[in-house]
Amino acid sequence: MKELYKLLEKLFPTKEIHIEVLDKGISNQNYLVHVEHSTYVMRVPFPDQGHVFSRLHEAEINDCVRDLDVPCIYFDPKTGIKLTNYIPDLAEYEECTDENKIERAALLVKALHQKPAPDFDFDPIATLKTYQKMLQTPIYDLTDYQYIVDKVKNIKHTKVLCHNDLVSGNLLFGNDRDYLIDYEYAAANDALFDVMSFLSENNITDPTLRQRFYDVYFDEMNEDIMHSLSIWENFHNLLWCTWAMMLYEKRHESIYKEIAKMKYDALVASHT
Repeated sequence: MKELYKLLEKLFPTKEIHIEVLDKGISNQNYLVHVEHSTYVMRVPFPDQGHVFSRLHEAEINDCVRDLDVPCIYFDPKTGIKLTNYIPDLAEYEECTDENKIERAALLVKALHQKPAPDFDFDPIATLKTYQKMLQTPIYDLTDYQYIVDKVKNIKHTKVLCHNDLVSGNLLFGNDRDYLIDYEYAAANDALFDVMSFLSENNITDPTLRQRFYDVYFDEMNEDIMHSLSIWENFHNLLWCTWAMMLYEKRHESIYKEIAKMKYDALVASHT
């Protein structure tokens, strides 16, 4: 905490500063920072994230998503520490009570995908293999589901700028506008990976809700797209189950064990 105060004192010299811990985020510790009459949110990555991304790439993405992201005050590509404006009365996807929130989410994802793709990729298969190498003692045996990797290799990819981590907390909804935040994983990837990232990470299984998302996002839906989405859904469960087991092994925090079980159960259910 002392190091954070030192940083903030450099950014806001001669001003009174107070830091408050926020109980949000799995991969990062977040703080509410009060500087006299202004308030900010500070993201501080955990040192043992086990993630596969480049902070320099994140810095590049931050520059091109200013119209979607909460205004950024400070970003350090060495540490990953990020300071943004605090905007009151925002609700993440899960908390949002608007009956049209799924359409609003589809518009955010579509807006991101319409931006130019960067010259660096998020490789889902390589990411899975990295997590598998880091995992020493799996809770669940995923051997029977490795065939999904070959299925993914056969998908015809349309690469766009993808977020690659569309969990509830990264979509924020307000009265005046909506935001897409935290671009740690953002890179070029198959657009359908992102679509299924949103649906699977937010446990949207209702066919009617999924169709409402599709109606806004896709100009045209067909059987090939539906088939690819199904493959990506299985892959997401395989990928994030492996990731969660790896982090549970490192940190021994129950949240990762719960995520691993949820993803494993989804894999089993899709194969019965």
